[in-house]
Amino acid sequence: MKTRLGIVGCGQLSQMLGEAARRQGFSVAFLCLDEVPVVNGLGSIFQQEELDEFLRHCDAVTVERENLPDALLERCDAQVGLAPNINALMTLRERDTQKAMLDQLAIPTSPWGKAENASDLADLLAASDGQVFRCKRILGGYDGGGQWRVASAQDIEKIPEQGYPLIAEAEISIERELAIVVGRDQTGATTSYPVTENFMRDGILIGSIIPAEADDALLDAARDYATRLIIAMNYVGVLAVEFFVTASALIVNEIAPRVHNTGHWSIGAVGADQFTQHVRLALGYSVTEPTFTESAAMVNLLDDKLPACMPEGPIRTLMQTYGKGIRKGRKLGHLTLLGPDPVAVRRAAESLIDELH
Repeated sequence: MKTRLGIVGCGQLSQMLGEAARRQGFSVAFLCLDEVPVVNGLGSIFQQEELDEFLRHCDAVTVERENLPDALLERCDAQVGLAPNINALMTLRERDTQKAMLDQLAIPTSPWGKAENASDLADLLAASDGQVFRCKRILGGYDGGGQWRVASAQDIEKIPEQGYPLIAEAEISIERELAIVVGRDQTGATTSYPVTENFMRDGILIGSIIPAEADDALLDAARDYATRLIIAMNYVGVLAVEFFVTASALIVNEIAPRVHNTGHWSIGAVGADQFTQHVRLALGYSVTEPTFTESAAMVNLLDDKLPACMPEGPIRTLMQTYGKGIRKGRKLGHLTLLGPDPVAVRRAAESLIDELH
């Protein structure tokens, strides 16, 4: 079996993937791009000009982010092999091809269109009969960046030239946000983690509560949509899907073809957390069913804020920090709350969210 994992990227997701790999006895090599590495001590770190040497240290390669150069992905795929596969990464990294894939699979999204420039966006607005759009750059633009609300021609003027191309999604009324993490192995077997209920501020995920307060129909739909997607794409690895709950439907907001912040709660909460799962799947091992018997919550740590005190027992609190420098709005770590009483865990998480955010 394969035992040497290569990870493209040296940020906090690579850090947690590296820790999961080391716990299982696998070796790790990292390819550093434009970030300050926070993976020191977990494996060999290579720079972009050392790509050949990096690949010689790998039996399989995975990524911590999808916004990567085609040439880099193609080299990794041709020489070692990528998990998830290169077609999935290229399709899901850009919002227009991601939405087109969802349309093809009849998975509901907010109505959308693509604008290559301001003129295209003006045409969409003129034809929309008063529709307000949420506009997002095709590539990148996470944690609230690269996004604009457009209700008039004056709003279009505020979008910089580098904001194009973009997708314009119809603004809809949402009741809450949910997310799910799913995994698939090379034989086609799949697994899913409990659906989370997410809390956002200014486009940034600040907390998740598990289990989500949702009826069985919504939970089943979330699992069905995510599983259909990974099967259709012959996807290997872990993938996260974020949803909007509206008055009439569950619709997909965005997809991340990798481990994701919405699954950080699984560290310490289930036997095979999302990072352990992804490492194993990338190296060719079978899916492992997560075992979750309690309630959990995750609260992100941003800027330099820490809680004045931690929740009292029987709630257990785990803190993970990423070793990153302070920057406004930057995720520096997270808290995980675990306990037997879902009401008490939810109350404690909501209190921390109010305090910190």
